[in-house]
Amino acid sequence: MKYRRMGRWMYPVDERVLEYLSEEAWGSPQTMASHYQFQQLDVDSGYIEQRCEQLVERELIEPIVEGCDMYEITRWGLAYLRGDLDAGHLPRYPV
Repeated sequence: MKYRRMGRWMYPVDERVLEYLSEEAWGSPQTMASHYQFQQLDVDSGYIEQRCEQLVERELIEPIVEGCDMYEITRWGLAYLRGDLDAGHLPRYPV
């Protein structure tokens, strides 16, 4: 069984964002913040938005429309969830 390799830059909420987006067609920080998985982590939409920006910079998720706060998971994000990608080796692309 493969396991996920988090980067040192990652936080537990990052995995929740990726899991949420792998199960839903899309998500915004506001819709994620109202989901029980995020409520258990005690995070608000502002913090989720900050983490989404980090995930976008590493191409694990992307905005559905440029400049929008609705996101979908990328093939790299799915590869990470499967354990096929080491997030510690991802370059950072400023958005």
